[in-house]
Amino acid sequence: MLLAAANRERKEHVCQRVVVNVKGDGEKMFIEKTDVLQQLNVAARGSLLGKPIVSINLVAIEQALEKHSWIRDVKLYFDSRDVLHVSVAEREPIARVFTKAGNSFYIDSAGGRLPLLEKVNVRVLVVTNSTSAKKLSARDSLEFKGVKDIARYINSQPFWNAQIAQVDVTPSGTFELVPVIGNHIIRIGNADDLHEKLGNLLLFYKQVGVKTGFGKYAVLDVQYKNQVIGSREKYASTVDSIQLQKNIEALIRKSMQAALQDSLTEIAEFNAQVHRDSTIKILMTTLEEEQKLEREALRAQALLDTQQVRVIKPKPVSATSKAKSGSKPVKARIPAEPVKKPKPKAVMKRTEG
Repeated sequence: MLLAAANRERKEHVCQRVVVNVKGDGEKMFIEKTDVLQQLNVAARGSLLGKPIVSINLVAIEQALEKHSWIRDVKLYFDSRDVLHVSVAEREPIARVFTKAGNSFYIDSAGGRLPLLEKVNVRVLVVTNSTSAKKLSARDSLEFKGVKDIARYINSQPFWNAQIAQVDVTPSGTFELVPVIGNHIIRIGNADDLHEKLGNLLLFYKQVGVKTGFGKYAVLDVQYKNQVIGSREKYASTVDSIQLQKNIEALIRKSMQAALQDSLTEIAEFNAQVHRDSTIKILMTTLEEEQKLEREALRAQALLDTQQVRVIKPKPVSATSKAKSGSKPVKARIPAEPVKKPKPKAVMKRTEG
């Protein structure tokens, strides 16, 4: 009987509301809540609002949502108020890859491919001249693994994350880095021993670069163990494709547009905040003035209620009294009221006859 009652009570519960929470590792979100709600309705084959809870398969919906390219993990659960909570963990891009064929996509820390976003332009490390093969060979797989390892290492190091802007894949399958500061390129060979190679380069920067300048050498080669070889040879970029050049120019334009949009948004938010602060300040000032006037009115009213005013009529002073008193002030006294004498009672005399 208890089991039947519990099942009957459970069947009466329906989904009252859906709350979506998107979690990311960065400051900017790549997935909008409206997109998650749309995917949720598709996975549930309709709206969940008002639907009996026992008929909602949360596991199947989670698996359907996790097929989204930008979603890493999904958790769904109902609380005691029959509200469905959808917690979404999004993938974090670490590099944008341009292939030899002109295609472009993002990769995350796990090496997964992420499609481009229409509304958001992500500022990450750029990788050029990558393989465009749909089915990766052993060499392509090794190259792609190297791209992932380089991007992960650069993103984990604050100095190199600020210094390295681009990674070029050479025709031989090795890698070259293009720095932000300095007119040189950095040859690292394969993606092995990145900590040691870039550590030697950082030591070269500190001991030699600050003295000779960063423009003295055209190439800095760190692919050999415990060596930094500086060369003044003219560097010829391995990325000569017109299509790749157009892709990079388009990326720069999109980055500038995104930066401009971010600046306009920040200015609008700042102006709105200033307006809100000014309005709050005016309201607070007006409220304080009203409270001050109210306190003064209450104080005046209390003073009038407690103050006792006595009016004393001065007694007329004759000239003689004034002469006797001299210049001393005469205190005025209120004359006493005359005492009323009782009227005599009528006496009746007895007469004869």
